[in-house]
Amino acid sequence: MTFFRLILILSFLGLGIFSNAQTKDTIIDGKPFVIHTVEPRETLYGISRLYNAELNDLVVSNPIVIQGLQIGYKLLVPIRKTISEKKDLSILTPVNEDTFRINRYSKEKAHESLISNDSNSVYISPYIDTSVVKVALILPFYLDLNDSLKSNSGKDLVYPKSQTALDFYFGFKLAMDTLQKMGYNIDLKMYDAPNDSVFQSMMEQNLLYDREYIFGPIYIRQFEELAKFYGYDKNKKLISPLSYKSVQGNYLNVFQTVPISEIQLDTLIENLLLKYRNDQIIILGHNDEENLFNYSKERLSKYIMQKRCDTILLSIDQLEDRDYLKAKLNVDRNVILVPSNNRSFVSRLLPMLASMQDTTFTVYGLETWNRFNNLDFDDLEKLNVHLPRNFSNQDSDLYLEFIKGFYRNYYSFPRKYAFSAYQQALYFLSNDFQKLMFFSSFNKSNLRYNFRFDLTQFENYEQIIAN
Repeated sequence: MTFFRLILILSFLGLGIFSNAQTKDTIIDGKPFVIHTVEPRETLYGISRLYNAELNDLVVSNPIVIQGLQIGYKLLVPIRKTISEKKDLSILTPVNEDTFRINRYSKEKAHESLISNDSNSVYISPYIDTSVVKVALILPFYLDLNDSLKSNSGKDLVYPKSQTALDFYFGFKLAMDTLQKMGYNIDLKMYDAPNDSVFQSMMEQNLLYDREYIFGPIYIRQFEELAKFYGYDKNKKLISPLSYKSVQGNYLNVFQTVPISEIQLDTLIENLLLKYRNDQIIILGHNDEENLFNYSKERLSKYIMQKRCDTILLSIDQLEDRDYLKAKLNVDRNVILVPSNNRSFVSRLLPMLASMQDTTFTVYGLETWNRFNNLDFDDLEKLNVHLPRNFSNQDSDLYLEFIKGFYRNYYSFPRKYAFSAYQQALYFLSNDFQKLMFFSSFNKSNLRYNFRFDLTQFENYEQIIAN
């Protein structure tokens, strides 16, 4: 998607680009705004300070600024209400000191739903508006760096590390539009967390105190800090949206959407035993990931005899020796499980295997391989690589609706993290999409892990659902 096209799209959507606006003040959906024209050398922070506005509110009202400011932009700056203008407390639902479960979408239903075991409800704190779902989205947009790119080069550039956040945001925003049309009332706050110090400042200011659902951060070290801060708050659900690494801790309200490697390996081993029950299976691992190697070996040895299972544990140096690796493999056919999330190891291993012309392979890998942009599609297809993949069912009606909605809104085909964000938002923020994921505990932990994912393979330059 080009930058100019994105500007055009967001202007059509009414998201903060008003090139023909002449008035200083405006009212949109009953909310007052000041229209500010961006001048040379202005920054988002400076504009927010100028109007005593929250930086987060400025970003939510003008999503285009995520890509960086441009001179002449017309920004909607929310005007803060005075105390007398704020919402009447009579619409809030008071509760006593003992919190209880209550329906989260309708104030009317709230008074009818004091049910202790309603799985479609959440805990609330005293004086929470039960007609609104309060959501936070924490992503590394790198707003300041995008500002710098624009001002220093004058070109339409996007800081590369912003791309994942942008992909996720566009899918998430599309889900918000879908839920709004279904009658859900969602209060979304977005936060830019480009580094640990900014995120730590957010925690110290307790900016997320009133949020029921917190999506992100995407970096596990930051999410660990979030869990330490809010991990035992039963009024919140903390969602790790993209990391394959598990949180260290036994928290009650943490949800891991990407299945951890051990869960993936259990499913891969079951599939291997069904499809290749008469073949010898090889576990080929990297010595820096011996824990996953040993886990695979232990799980596989429970089901098959040792003579049908061979193990190869390699260092990077050994991987460079093609003859050494070839001598460890079967001459004509190899079924290999590779329990590795190491980009360097995997990107060296696959071309090495593919170069062995007289040998056929079936290789099973982990979900992280989908994120490695340096893997050759010919190698993936030649080696008959099978990978777990979240949110990949491209034959589903939901996916087709997502594609149509995305193109209608953004005039572009979505990148890989957009559909993931779309499904996560639909699952957690509504009762209508509960089949999209399945969460359960693992290894006696209180953490909730997603067990639902597809197994894919590569065919005719496409990644498809495996038989």
